[in-house]
Amino acid sequence: MPRPSRRADVCATAARLFREYGYSSATMDLIADEVGLNKGTLYHYYPAKSAILFELLAKQVDATLDLVDQVPAEGTVSERMRELVRLQVELVSNKHDEIVVFFQELPWVEKHLPPEQATDLRRRIRRYEHFTKQLLTAGIRSGEFRPIDVGMVMSSMVGILAYVPVWFRASTGKAQATLVQELTDFVMNGISVAPHDAPATKATKPTEATEAGKAADSAEAAPLPRPRRQRATKPVVSA
Repeated sequence: MPRPSRRADVCATAARLFREYGYSSATMDLIADEVGLNKGTLYHYYPAKSAILFELLAKQVDATLDLVDQVPAEGTVSERMRELVRLQVELVSNKHDEIVVFFQELPWVEKHLPPEQATDLRRRIRRYEHFTKQLLTAGIRSGEFRPIDVGMVMSSMVGILAYVPVWFRASTGKAQATLVQELTDFVMNGISVAPHDAPATKATKPTEATEAGKAADSAEAAPLPRPRRQRATKPVVSA
């Protein structure tokens, strides 16, 4: 009977060690020791440490692109953007080591990975960026979003998502649901047009009641007439 694969254990352990020590310092020997495998068996699963890193990063990109595919094609831009943000917050609140490693090591993929793998990752990431920027731009054009800097806002959203696994641990399902709601509202409130910024509605023709009200207001506000000063009369002196 074949032994069960330890590939998932290797990947999860490597993610934890990459997070704790950094990719460069977490050796294959350390990973093998932590998993409880000899080095030969570890190389059976992954021919190089870079292969583990690529799998970790690629899984996170693909999970995010799956969320992009779940965003409805119909509805307002605000509704679609809210769904995209909500799905992403749900994802990162359930992941810890993998998400931290993704953002920790992504700037160095050209250094750590073979060129074709680094290029493939960047291509997939651009697909997510293109979709998000398109939504933001559409929201600006429809008047649902403020005239924001699309690239800056997208990077800020990603930064918020990247930091969630660093500090958040869901103690209950309610705590996670609260986080998802609060962060989604936070992002959407930051980009949406505030009520006082919305275009003014066309003025309607005043009604008789409105005019009467204005007249009453004017009457109340008008100063009272000053009483006319009476001239004093000479006293009559009797003889």
